[in-house]
Parts: sequence; structure tokens; C-alpha cells
Amino acid sequence: MHQKLHEPTWSRLGFTSPPGEDAGKDIGIVIIDTIRPHHTIRHLGSRIKYVSVHNDLSVECREIAFEEPNDSDGDKGEHGLMAVLALSHEPFEFKGIKYTSLSPASNFIVLNHLAFKEGEGERLKRGIDYILERSQEWNIKIILSMGWHALDNSVLLKNTSENSTVQALASAVKSGILVICANGNTRLDNIMPPTEYLAVGGYNDHGSANIDVHSAYPDEPWGRNGDGHIRPDVLAPRLYLPIPYCETLEKPNELSYFLGTSGASTLVTGVCAYLLSKYPNLQIDTLRNALVNFGIPLVGYDNLAPRINVSDVIKALNDGYVKSGVPNRPSPIAITNPYISIVSSDPIERGLAFSMLVRQERCSREELWRFAYDDSPVVRKIAIWALQKPKDADERDIYWRNLKQEKEGGVRGWYTYGLLQDATKNEVDLWLPWATDLNWTVRWCVNGYLNRFSEFPELEKTHDPDSILDKALPIYKWYEKYKLHLT
Repeated sequence: MHQKLHEPTWSRLGFTSPPGEDAGKDIGIVIIDTIRPHHTIRHLGSRIKYVSVHNDLSVECREIAFEEPNDSDGDKGEHGLMAVLALSHEPFEFKGIKYTSLSPASNFIVLNHLAFKEGEGERLKRGIDYILERSQEWNIKIILSMGWHALDNSVLLKNTSENSTVQALASAVKSGILVICANGNTRLDNIMPPTEYLAVGGYNDHGSANIDVHSAYPDEPWGRNGDGHIRPDVLAPRLYLPIPYCETLEKPNELSYFLGTSGASTLVTGVCAYLLSKYPNLQIDTLRNALVNFGIPLVGYDNLAPRINVSDVIKALNDGYVKSGVPNRPSPIAITNPYISIVSSDPIERGLAFSMLVRQERCSREELWRFAYDDSPVVRKIAIWALQKPKDADERDIYWRNLKQEKEGGVRGWYTYGLLQDATKNEVDLWLPWATDLNWTVRWCVNGYLNRFSEFPELEKTHDPDSILDKALPIYKWYEKYKLHLT
């Protein structure tokens, strides 16, 4: 697996020393996810509950730490397990480096509401209501949502209040619980979470606490959401977040790695639990404002969300920092007539109107193509998504030409996805140059293309920008031999 050693997450977040064994003590954290039994969480005992909402809206609460693993489940529940471990794994040492979790003394409620299936919103609300009824007993302070978008189309814009997760969590937000969510993993998507949530994006810290080596993650989504508000709020490391080995589908190598904005938002959840425990009178608004105001921006990055820096936040709080309330924001953009808003100078208003017309199937293919050349990548993504794929050879040529000229990674992702649908073997020379594209979906489509033909090799996928070229080199070496064979 990974030969390079990566520093502990606590040091990469700006802690000056490892969190102690009482860090996050008594803070209740709800993690909306699935989890499976594993020996690495047995130490949590009754401090971890697994709440499951069934299709009939009945609720089951289990103490999963005491259950035996069932490896026949494969990687089911692995994502939630990694989140819990990032927050609460026992201290361990690996090749001379000591790893400590962020809020090991917290209480954890993992909520499984059968996400990404019909009726998920109703089940989520049922689960949240069940937990809120026990909020005082479990001292619920934080809800972590790593898939807030649910079954929503991630390209077509709408106001965030229409999202089923947002509706289901409204009572929790109203009660003063801090909702932390992942902002998204790729620029392929348009939708981003509401400002009521602490939205966490990611950056590439190259596994190091040294801020001088940190860089932007090239496929990181950011900008204005369907309400017209800037997202995310803060950034945290999103690659190589070490935890005890917990995978079942790969050969054990002593360490597993959480990643993506799921990993980043989990780290911020740990930071918040640590601070809420350390400062019992700390208000949620002050905490949110401190994380933003005392974060460290990435120099030269248009995304102004700062990197989390715990030591500066602690210093400010020790100095008496208090800032209640949230920054003033304009009301969400409302569309009353999509035919008027479609010509707005505001790209989000345009995108909302365009999305509405696309949902209602009121756009001809010619009109979709016109919007494929819009100034806004948000609008272009909607257009290319709605086109689905080239309808004939002429359109296929246009797809390839536009792909080559497109500067925005998410739009390139939709072009390659459309091209993948009817791809032929003789296009190999057109596909291979995209094996090093910075957009994850573009590379995923290259691999999907290669997998269609048994004699073609596989492109090993990676989320690490530093590894993209290394993964593509075997493909390029194969192609040189392949061309010689053809001649």
C-alpha cells in the first residue's frame, strides 16, 4: 500500500500536542452512516450505539461494540467504521510514529436510515426524532452528515430547503445542535449544503503538518450553492488520514486510510467535540466563527475557506473571544418565472431556472447545446448532463472537441461520461491522454473505457493528485507496444 509515512491527524490540524484520553468527554456525536462490528471499536463499549430505522419506521438500537464481526458482509459499514475510528481509535504506534484520535472520550450514535433509497427523508427524520428524544441522556451536540445530498440529482440546482436531509435535520438545527457536513468530493457536482451547516471542504496537506507544503485539491468543489451562498466554510486534510487497519477486502497492512471530504468533515467533527468539551460554555455560533476567523487561508487559492488551525482557535478562546450570530447573508434566490431568470446575469439564478426547465423537459436538444457554451461552468454542467451522450457521429466529434477545450474539471467529467456510453475500440488514442486529468470522473471514465476491452489494461484509480502520473505510466508504456503491434 502506502510506503510514505503520514503524520497524525491531530498535528496536521494544528494541535500543539496530542488530545488526551479525556478529549471530547461526554460530547454526543451523531454520525449518519452505517457501521459494522469490529474489534477496533470494542473499547468504546456502551459509548457507541447503532440506531437503525427500518422501512416500516420502526427503530432498533444496538450496542454494536459487543457484537462479533461478520466478514461475509464485505466492506458494508466500513465507511462509518472509519469515521468512528478517526474520532476515537485507541492510541497506537506505527513505524515510530504515535497516532492518537481526536475525541476518544465522546459518545457516538451511528444512525442508519437506509440512505439513498426511496423514503430516506422520512426515515432520517424518524431516526433524528428518536435521537432528539434522548438528546439530554446522550448529550447530543454534533451531527455529522457525510452524504447530505441524499438521492438528489447532484447537478440540477434547487434551493437547499427542498433537500430531504435538510428537511429531516431542521428540528436538530432549531434545537441548537451543530450539523457538520462534507461539502462534496468532486467538481462534477453542482449542489452544496446550506449555510445552516458547517460545510467542510478539503485540501492536500501531503500528509504533513508543515503548512508550507500544503496545496489546493485540484478537483475540490466550492462556490455558490442553490441558495446563492458561498460554500464551504472551512477546509481540512482529505488524503491519507491514518487509522487502525479495519478493511476486509484488502490484505492487512496495519494502517487504513480515511479520505475525501468525508474524512475532512470527520476531522472537523473531532475538533469541535474536543473544543466543546474543553470549553463547556462555548456557544455553537462562537465555535463556528472561531474556526473560520482563525483558520489559515491557502495563498493564491480562489476558494477563500481557510484551513482549520486548532492552536489559533484555542488561543483566541483563551483570550476571551466571543462572537455570536452568523454573518448576514442574502435570502435564497427564488425563481418565479424560469423564462425570465434563464437570461439573468447571475449564474446561479440562471442555473436554477435552467434546472427547473430541464426537470420539466421543456428544453430542446438545440437549446441544451446553446447552454453548453454558457460562461458559467455550473450551467455548462447542467447542459452536458442533460444531453446525456452524443446522438450521432457529428455530435461525438463536438464532444471530443469541446472536451479538449474545456478548462473546468467537472464539465470535462460530464463530457467524458457521455463519450463513454457508446465508446469504440478504435478511440483508444483519444482516450488515453485523459488518464492524467485532475478530475476524478475523467480518469474513472478512462478506466471504464479500458475495461470494456479485454486486451486493454486497467488504469489504477487514485484520489491522490501526486500519484496520478505514476498510475498512468503503465498505461502509456502498454500503448507504445500496442501501437507497434498494430503497425
